[in-house]
Amino acid sequence: VQVLPPVNFTLTVSALAQVLLRWEPNPAQEHNNSTLRYDVKILRPVLEEYDTKRTQSVRTAALHDGFSARVRTLLLLEDLQMSSDWVEGNLPPLPGAAETSVTNLSCVTQVTIPGNSSLRCTWLPGQGAPEDTKYFLFYRYETHTEECPTYTKDGWNRSTACRFSTTQIKPGEIDNLIVIHINGSSKRAAIKPFQQLFNQNVIEKVNIPRNISISLEQNDLLAMWEKPISPFHEECFEYEFYLINLKSGTRQILKTSSNSLCLRWDGSSRYSVRIRANHNHICRARGFWSDWSETISAGKNSHHVLPHWA
Repeated sequence: VQVLPPVNFTLTVSALAQVLLRWEPNPAQEHNNSTLRYDVKILRPVLEEYDTKRTQSVRTAALHDGFSARVRTLLLLEDLQMSSDWVEGNLPPLPGAAETSVTNLSCVTQVTIPGNSSLRCTWLPGQGAPEDTKYFLFYRYETHTEECPTYTKDGWNRSTACRFSTTQIKPGEIDNLIVIHINGSSKRAAIKPFQQLFNQNVIEKVNIPRNISISLEQNDLLAMWEKPISPFHEECFEYEFYLINLKSGTRQILKTSSNSLCLRWDGSSRYSVRIRANHNHICRARGFWSDWSETISAGKNSHHVLPHWA
């Protein structure tokens, strides 16, 4: 049996950093008592290979340096698998002058209230970008695309940072991608766009633990706190407890996954305590550690529980 390649293979940009691959079965293909599938290989920007019974596929990828893929027919007949020649398609790189794209792009999300995330991105202008370059940032999350409402600018009035106080990013999702697209304009050069994909969990900065309280009972120092503002449950967090003995100068960082910590303490000493949080790997990918809480003092010359409401 001759295996014929698919026909009418097309690549279409269907959203920011999203490509729709489509093809049709070869009308001359015979497949009596056999099964047809398709082997798809993404060649650029990131190598990936998979097979499917469908005649279309959607892929998310940074497209500034172009996109190329190939597809071939797979014919499965009993225990025998045969394949056709490859058919290849390409999308050219996005146009623009060399070294005008932004560099050093980094982004951070943070839960502001349950159900909402902020987004902040920073970058450096390309080395070849003229002084009159204006950059414009867009983010895409699932089907939502939005341009940055608030930019920070450098000494030449070029945008180098962006902040969304509210977004459509869903804080409780796992491993969803955030697409960042930055293009630009200049009277002196064509500015090349730049795209980057971020795992939403990896770039989330966790909030500070809340309602921290320190109490001294006989020879024990007891610290208690609540999890940060987040849609994730208590068991999804880990903490670092930074304890300084102000008398001896001894410093130690203790790690814990619980919401309390009990330590032996020296009654003649005074202590300072700070706590920060991160997600653990059990529930999702870890992000960035929260900021440290404000310093809480306890010990000698303290006569009562010292609460800290974060």
